[in-house]
Amino acid sequence: MRIRKKIEKVAAMLAMAGLGLWSLGAVTAQAADATELPKYQTNAAALKAAPQGVDLTSDEYSTYFTINKSIKGTDSTNSAVLKGTDDGVGSPSGKGNSVIQITSSSQQNKWGSIWSTDDKFNLSQPETASMWVFLSGPTKGSVGDGMAFVLQNGKTDAFSGTTTLGATSDLIPKKTTVDVPGVGESMGVWGADPQEYTSHDLAGSAIQNSWALEFDTHENSYIPPLPAGLIYNWDLDDKYNPSSFDAGKYYNTFKDGKPTGSGGTISTDNHIASNYPGSPDTYTPVAEKGMKTTWDPFNVYRKYSYSYYYYKMTHLGYLDEGATGQDGSMTDYRWHHITLDYTPPTGSDTNGQMTYTFNDKDPVTGAPQASSDSQTVPIDLSAFKLTGDDTSVRWGFTGSTGEATANNLVVFDQLPGEAETAATATLSQKNDDGTFSTVDSNTAALTGGTTVKLEYDFKRTGGLEDWNDINAELTIPKSISLTSGTISRPDGSNDAVDLSRQSGTNLPITLGRDGNGLTLSGSRGGKVTLYGTVGDTTATEDSTTSYFQGSNATSAAKLTGFSVKQATLSMDIDDTASTLKVNLGSGGSDAKVIGVVVATDKTLPRSDITVYPTLNGKELASFKADDEAHIQPGYGTDGFNYTIPNDKLKKGANTISFRAETASGDKSVPISREITAGALELRSTGDLSYGSSMLNGAGTILERDNAWSLYVDDSLVTKNTWELDAATTGMYRDGTPTNPKLDGALIFKDSQDNSSNPGVELSTVPLKIASGGTEDGTSQSTNIAADWTDGNGIRLKINAGATEGTYSGEITWTFVNSAS
Repeated sequence: MRIRKKIEKVAAMLAMAGLGLWSLGAVTAQAADATELPKYQTNAAALKAAPQGVDLTSDEYSTYFTINKSIKGTDSTNSAVLKGTDDGVGSPSGKGNSVIQITSSSQQNKWGSIWSTDDKFNLSQPETASMWVFLSGPTKGSVGDGMAFVLQNGKTDAFSGTTTLGATSDLIPKKTTVDVPGVGESMGVWGADPQEYTSHDLAGSAIQNSWALEFDTHENSYIPPLPAGLIYNWDLDDKYNPSSFDAGKYYNTFKDGKPTGSGGTISTDNHIASNYPGSPDTYTPVAEKGMKTTWDPFNVYRKYSYSYYYYKMTHLGYLDEGATGQDGSMTDYRWHHITLDYTPPTGSDTNGQMTYTFNDKDPVTGAPQASSDSQTVPIDLSAFKLTGDDTSVRWGFTGSTGEATANNLVVFDQLPGEAETAATATLSQKNDDGTFSTVDSNTAALTGGTTVKLEYDFKRTGGLEDWNDINAELTIPKSISLTSGTISRPDGSNDAVDLSRQSGTNLPITLGRDGNGLTLSGSRGGKVTLYGTVGDTTATEDSTTSYFQGSNATSAAKLTGFSVKQATLSMDIDDTASTLKVNLGSGGSDAKVIGVVVATDKTLPRSDITVYPTLNGKELASFKADDEAHIQPGYGTDGFNYTIPNDKLKKGANTISFRAETASGDKSVPISREITAGALELRSTGDLSYGSSMLNGAGTILERDNAWSLYVDDSLVTKNTWELDAATTGMYRDGTPTNPKLDGALIFKDSQDNSSNPGVELSTVPLKIASGGTEDGTSQSTNIAADWTDGNGIRLKINAGATEGTYSGEITWTFVNSAS
């Protein structure tokens, strides 16, 4: 067999001469069972089940918060405590995790507070606080009193109930201060009811210069009943004192920063609402007549008539969160997520806006979910009494218990003043044409064996800080066996995912370099792409949640659930009987695949099965399983054969794939094999050039001034020998055959030739340059110029009559080979 290589050019310029020739191991995972939301009825269980959040015990955040144990006006102790993984806090992502515990169950009349050490909430910038809260008590129906998210322009010892409230009376001693922190309905932030006989300004006992969002878990609308036989409304000797903040109105519409309308009636349910604790407008005093037994000035014990005051609180941006202890309520022994988004004032407006959205993440998976449980309220910046250019305030949580108690817990997944982040997850299945289509709730069950792609996108969306030290904790559905994966970073770098780190459903991924996390600034993001196959077992997969956790923010990415059905058709290929290695070109044989296609339904006619072949991603002609031209004897009724013509193959590796489909649309898992098409080729690397020579009327031979690399690539699949010949018509000025021809020639001398002969001139008659071959058809590459040194190989002979100029020509390379 003779193979002619395309003609190549050579060139030379005298005085400065040059010559150029041519320029699955399967891994099983377990999905979460969401058939019933879990409940955590003890403090230990709630802590263990804590969602993933920012690690507040890390070096970066260990001083972010302050728990001030010394609050002015009280000898009691701040019950707030920061708990980490050493305290039994759960860690879904396997990373460090933290829970702020404001109060605990069974601890009556306790108070707690925690504040940012510095002023971290900037009212002149958009800010986001995102957190999980747990607000449930030991006894269903008796939970108290709640906690509050607070912005305040003060110090870390801020707490309600430490302010002088009124004077004394000659007749009846009156309280002049609330001598304990504001427990019960005050939650440590609102004004504290002194339970007095004269009216007081409760705003003075609240946290000053503040705005608060309460999570109220106890009904405070008690008014003592009318005693029998009395004309007075209250029996002031009743053991229950008025506790009536929730007897006020709520407003969810606003104009120019003020509530509008007649207001609504607060229900007896849990609720979320906001207002300004230090504003007198927040509280409405109500006076009622009542009778109380006391000693008169004459030391006589008798009943007197008094005016007794109680206070209603105005609630802004009210959300009804269900009956205490009931499923779906705020106190259902489950974690709930809330996001607070602050927008600063624009233009001449002095009011910012705060939007808070409750239950905006799935309580089982942690993934974002649509929620209409949301309100937006104005934020009057003048309420904080900021001075000069200062626009930042302190933020934190307060909480309290009265006779009723609760576990009030908080986990932050985004801190105000830090990075704002987002993450998404997408599942796609591979189509017959090689593209991928997204799997969603409307997608039919995936056929076992289907190739799928998992894409996890994560990015920084805003905030004042970079998103630091990000790593991923991915949850892989149990039905997907991963085969490969790539990390794509914003700088354009890519790395393979180390799939060996997968354990069960969990796949931790280090996103940065050298074992470090990745840091994102601006609106930059990254991506993790995983490929795998769906197991051939009928299954239903619930949605899964993966986490992208940095040192200062965590984002959850939810992957949609899906179902899997077992393939009704299966295919296999007999590698031994098939012809999967051929030589390319004339004399080469066709490739042939022999295999089987088997239906689980043995009554299915073969005429109902169509086989679709694809070669290198391009569909070939399909055929019916009962087509006589493709039936393969010796394989029962299941065998088939398919021939791939030699001229449809490319050199090297070719991929032939088959899938089968029934008339009703059921598909098999695609199956593929590699067909090797061997060839004999010549290639060069680098430039081939000569040194320079002055024309002096005498002949000379120019040696190569660099090492030539002239490779023969032999990938023929059978034993063969080859010979490489070269021929040329000469070199002409400027490469034009009608111009003068160079007085000289290319000459060749074998490296084994030790004679004084300078070499044989290349002419139009092919001259043998090299030879070789393989004994077993193993692919090999030979550099035929590897042993060329000065004095041998192809050189340039210049005769005495040569004239100055640039000359070029062509070499025709010819292979002569014999494959057996």
